Amino acid sequence: MESFNFFFPTRIVFGNGKLANLGEETARLGRQALLVTYPSQSLKSAVDQAVELLRHNGVETVLFTDIEANPTHIQVNSGGEAARASGCDVVIGLGGGSAIDAAKAIAVVASEAADIWKVYEGQPLTRPSLPLVAVPTTAGTGTEATFFSVISHRELKRKEGFARPQFYPTVSIVDPILTLSLPPYMTAATGLDALSHAIEAYYCRASTPVVEALAARAIQLVSENLRRAVFNGKDIVARYNMMLANTLAGMAITQSDSCLAHVVGEAVGAVYNTGHGVSVAVSLPATMEYNCFAAMDQMANIARWMGEDSFGLTTREAAMLAPGAVRTLIEDVGLPLGLAALGVTENKEVMALMLRPGMDASSPRPAAQADFELLMQACLSSAMSYWELGGK
Repeated sequence: MESFNFFFPTRIVFGNGKLANLGEETARLGRQALLVTYPSQSLKSAVDQAVELLRHNGVETVLFTDIEANPTHIQVNSGGEAARASGCDVVIGLGGGSAIDAAKAIAVVASEAADIWKVYEGQPLTRPSLPLVAVPTTAGTGTEATFFSVISHRELKRKEGFARPQFYPTVSIVDPILTLSLPPYMTAATGLDALSHAIEAYYCRASTPVVEALAARAIQLVSENLRRAVFNGKDIVARYNMMLANTLAGMAITQSDSCLAHVVGEAVGAVYNTGHGVSVAVSLPATMEYNCFAAMDQMANIARWMGEDSFGLTTREAAMLAPGAVRTLIEDVGLPLGLAALGVTENKEVMALMLRPGMDASSPRPAAQADFELLMQACLSSAMSYWELGGK
């Protein structure tokens, strides 16, 4: 029987219309809030509503919008300086994963007055971070339920996901209604990000029985609802279920680890500045094929949770259905099946990032340089799988 630890300090406030709780929840934590969000017209209504809810509950707001899709350490440090200069005692991240990841890091440097990249490189923290409220407006990254923050360093061409207990939000307000206006492409990209989190958390070496329970439900929800959410964005049931999958997958991966699709996707994102969800999702089928025979029981379960008919099949035969089920879902929701469609080519800088020590630590099957080179070819091509390249 398996032993494991489970720790989850974030208070989750989940449900349609729960944005209305923002002012009350934040007022318990502070009276001067730095609201970290994108300078996006599509978020204006949610931001305006948030500011009014905060004001009504006696919380003043300082807006910080110097955030982009792949936030940089410079932007995070600037946000920390803005919070200190304004006397902020609580940070709110409102937006997709990038806004909330940036807010997590800003909450640390606002208190610590440190360079966030030096913190990532090991500088010890001497002060508790500011309280953090996460308000996701996409259903995919799960960052409202994790202790990860993904930040880029453009000069070093690095994009890293760092884990710190300080990155857990104090409270997360998860309102599916905020995703109703999300465009189809972003719905697809973020939804597949949630799927990749659930799948990799489940089959990687760090998985536990709790992770399996969370991941199983998340995989089922994405498989049953993502197509509906992409092709009918006003389907509130599909939006609710996708947001639930997003949060469950975030909980799963923070209790486990990611695997090779994230190794490839984050290396590509660092060099090409591609979106995290798309880069990882497009890399998922080939990396699942690579690990298929090292994690056959898990892959067979994934195939079943995704709706594949495995009745009468051996475990091996059922396992081989899982990568194809993911590939079909990617194609159905309109994302490319290869990284080449994103402008990615075979690149020494990408390969160098993938080959750093320990990058295959959570993979059921170890990966040497030759394996990564073959994987990269499979991830680039929409016409050829890892197995078709002879990697079986």
